Amino acid sequence: MGTKHRICLSLVAVLLLSLLNLGPSFGGNEQDKLNELNRQINKIQSQLKAGKAEESKLALQIKSLDGLIKEAEGEIRDLQNEISLTGKKIEELEAQLKAKQGEIENQNNEMSNRIRAMYKNGDVGILEVLLGSESMTDFLTNLDMAQKIFDNDVALLEQLEEQHKTIEKYCNQLLELKQRLSSKKQEEATKQDQLQVSRGDVAQLKAEVTSENKALEKQVDALNEEANALIAEILRLQGSGDYVGGVLLWPAPSSKRVTSEFGYRLHPILNVKKLHTGMDIGISSGSNVVASNAGTVIKAAWNNSYGYMVMVDHGGGIVTLYAHNSQLKVKTGDIVTRGQVIALSGSTGMSTGPHLHYEVRVNGEYKNPRNYL
Repeated sequence: MGTKHRICLSLVAVLLLSLLNLGPSFGGNEQDKLNELNRQINKIQSQLKAGKAEESKLALQIKSLDGLIKEAEGEIRDLQNEISLTGKKIEELEAQLKAKQGEIENQNNEMSNRIRAMYKNGDVGILEVLLGSESMTDFLTNLDMAQKIFDNDVALLEQLEEQHKTIEKYCNQLLELKQRLSSKKQEEATKQDQLQVSRGDVAQLKAEVTSENKALEKQVDALNEEANALIAEILRLQGSGDYVGGVLLWPAPSSKRVTSEFGYRLHPILNVKKLHTGMDIGISSGSNVVASNAGTVIKAAWNNSYGYMVMVDHGGGIVTLYAHNSQLKVKTGDIVTRGQVIALSGSTGMSTGPHLHYEVRVNGEYKNPRNYL
């Protein structure tokens, strides 16, 4: 390449840089302050992002613990039903036990009467009764009667023994049911207490993280206010320059659909009537957002209202703003050309859905973008 050719290219480059920096430049001190503020904002935003992630994680833990507590409450309800059924069973067993005790008492009385009768007639044994029979028929009758008395006594003793075994069985069943019930109640109560304590600990930790996040949000808001004040001062210092860039370029190449015009309207989130400071363009997330003209990026950062936003100074006090992006492609201080991709569209910040919020400001005053496109 010849020397003359290289000199021509150098001159063209210088000329382009001159065109990109039209209008008086603002003080380096203000820009340095703005850069430092943006650095602080980005740092705190990173902390806030981590805090929000931790807050979400703790919220999931609380949700999980709530589920376990709900399960424990269900188990306790089942236990209460079991307690009720067991109580009824205990009542039935106690009633049966009382009845058996009554039967045993009657049988004891019968046996006592039998013993007393035998005692009173102690001199008259079975053998004597048999030997005193007057005839064979009388003998057989007495023998049959003696056998029946003997069989009755044996049966009575067997019944008494069986009744005592039944009572012992019922008593063991009652003891087992009561012990199992007491153990189960203690187990469920302990389980629920542990879950409640765990939930309380996590909820307290979440409250602390939420409080820290709110404090960080306040810091970001304060820094944004300070940054906006600096931007206004920078624009004031630039206001005497002339804008020679011509008609601004439409910022969303993939869509011409305007969903909300500049002017007063009912705010879709705050539900109050206020000035809509720009124009909303319906656009799919991830679509290219381009600079409306050449200029300098005076802010490329997060804002709680605008989400990820870019502000480009075009000289002569004219600044364009591109908000609610999903991703930024430039940084503060970058020089951009007309039509350069500076961001990807999204729905960050105070937004109800994917769109590009586009503003035109002249010397810090909001203007209807329609008049500049």
